[in-house]
Amino acid sequence: MKIDRFRAFQTFDWFPKTGLNVVLGGGDAGKTTILEAIALLLNPSNSSLVSDNDYWQRQRRDGFFIGAVISLPPDSSIATQSRPAFPWEWDGRKACAPQESEEGEPMRPVGPPVYKVSVSGSDELDLTYAIHNPNDTTDIFSPTLRREIGLVRLGGDDRNDRDLRLVQGSALDRLLSDKALRSRLTSTFSDVDVKAELQSEGQEAIKQLNATFGERALPHDLGLGLSAGQGQSISALIGLTAAIEDSRLPLSSWGSGTRRLASLAVAQACRSGCPITLVDEAERGLEPYRQRKLVTELAEGPSQVVMTTHGAPALAAAKPATIWYLSQGHVIAELSSPRVLQLQQRDPEAFLSRLTLVGEGPTEVGFIQEVLGREIPTDLLDLGIRLCDGQGNTFTLDLLEEFNKAKLALAAFVDCEGDNTKRWADLKTAMGDLLFQWPTGCTEANVIAHIGDDKLEALLVDPEEIHTQPRLASLVERLKILEPTAQFTKHDFATIKAVADDRLRTLIVAAASGDPRGAPENEAKTWKKHGKRWFKSLEGGRELADKAYALGAMAEVKPQLQPLIDALTALAATTPKATDGG
Repeated sequence: MKIDRFRAFQTFDWFPKTGLNVVLGGGDAGKTTILEAIALLLNPSNSSLVSDNDYWQRQRRDGFFIGAVISLPPDSSIATQSRPAFPWEWDGRKACAPQESEEGEPMRPVGPPVYKVSVSGSDELDLTYAIHNPNDTTDIFSPTLRREIGLVRLGGDDRNDRDLRLVQGSALDRLLSDKALRSRLTSTFSDVDVKAELQSEGQEAIKQLNATFGERALPHDLGLGLSAGQGQSISALIGLTAAIEDSRLPLSSWGSGTRRLASLAVAQACRSGCPITLVDEAERGLEPYRQRKLVTELAEGPSQVVMTTHGAPALAAAKPATIWYLSQGHVIAELSSPRVLQLQQRDPEAFLSRLTLVGEGPTEVGFIQEVLGREIPTDLLDLGIRLCDGQGNTFTLDLLEEFNKAKLALAAFVDCEGDNTKRWADLKTAMGDLLFQWPTGCTEANVIAHIGDDKLEALLVDPEEIHTQPRLASLVERLKILEPTAQFTKHDFATIKAVADDRLRTLIVAAASGDPRGAPENEAKTWKKHGKRWFKSLEGGRELADKAYALGAMAEVKPQLQPLIDALTALAATTPKATDGG
């Protein structure tokens, strides 16, 4: 797909995938513009009107262009028109002119046949639809062929019910497939004598108007009848109705969510065509369970779908799907790695926030959440900041690189494990103060390093008295390996301190971080689990931060965190009061 000088885009190129394509991005990024461009290109009639607002920066001088390479089934009417269009060949990335065969040796095709179609807007607000042939000629991209492609559109407009009415080219029109119905309805409507229903004053007014028309040689013998406006059809007033209690109501008067699901059901019931479905704001008017139902049906259906959403249930249900992110710079990036797809299922809000703050693990998420809660007066959720668990150093690195490449707004709080230094350095250059990484080691080590010897015992004390004894036990298990002859008559801090001596701080850091080094054979996994007794959880991360403040460590730690805090505070100062769906 290619867009030039249309609405939000000066230039835009995109290669959507088959199946479900989910386009994400912030307000005013241009998501809806993509859907509007496809809708205009495949509009089933020539009744569309454009305005100055449809031209990039409202500059009409150079017009606009919307083009696409499309694949159509062999039995489509594009091959049986009065002037059949000539196909191109798709090589996986572009449409290529078919190679001419040498004499006696037919050339094998490069790829499947495709067609180039476009709509152009002139400086006079005129639209031109064209099929572009490989021999540099063009044919008309007719309304008949556009209707056959079968665009299905579930827009964000609350009153959108096009596919539930007999609008030319609508899903209902294609489903009924009665080409003579429109003329029969028009004939029937013309027989309705509306004039006879007028009261005497109205009939007298028509009589006088008829006389005036006659005096001025205008058409006369006037009456009243149903009449459609320019570009409209009377049959478009006919729509689906449904029973409710003892009456029938048009489906157009039902709730937004019901109308959207009904439109999709009508479109899926069509017996022909090669539909393309556009869904703007999939969550509009739908409860979470119906969002999941809608998106699941779209993902499993035969149609190529382009969908936007701001709803976490809708995004989580989008599988299989291709996720795209549209930045303000109008660069669209595919988010398709296994890391991203796992996060999509686990925490879809990470893709839908103003800024995603990735903590390497639950400790980092809980720790930075507590710190920012104290240092920034505004609630993070009110700022549009979503904290998410990166689930490990390597996983987080992969995720940050892909998010950064896609230009998602993000920040991060991570440990330094001493590997992938070049990749981390490149990320730091790109993210600046929004990436915080400890100079060396993990969060537990960097905090505990600044707690006084006389306050180390307070680290073991769990406020809810659930983990205190397990923490003592984890230290004893490690000391028994370091000091096989030591006797532990009690599992208390005084005994542990006496045995550990000057190794106490190092011992606490190792247990708190789940360091398996030095563990006996077959005990490494157990030693790793020691961390969960300490701070390896969301609640544990908050507890560690609380202890850093209470035990004086934050005086040394906070200066290191200050650039990240300042960067997020600056974001808070620029938080918009409202955002547009874009």
